[in-house]
Amino acid sequence: MTEIIKENNRVVVKIFGEEYPVTGIADQAHICRVADYVDSKMKETAENSRINSRDKIAILAAMSIASEYYEKENTLKSLNFQNNARVKSIVKRLDRVLGK
Repeated sequence: MTEIIKENNRVVVKIFGEEYPVTGIADQAHICRVADYVDSKMKETAENSRINSRDKIAILAAMSIASEYYEKENTLKSLNFQNNARVKSIVKRLDRVLGK
């Protein structure tokens, strides 16, 4: 669990056993959620591999997070494309019905 220490807009988060001060970002709850997610990904990566190097675990966790991001981004683009096509179809039908 991430600890919040308020001090001049400062949050100290704990990721994979290390504390990291983060400053200058207003939404402390968001920072903590992100830190907790990164922490869980690093722990998951460490548990599922034989790697003992903190740096390598961090890189593999970052790659996993980036992969998730790109998968979600592609899904969102596809949904946006589908929605745009539906809206255009509805507009065409409305134009026909309204006689434009």
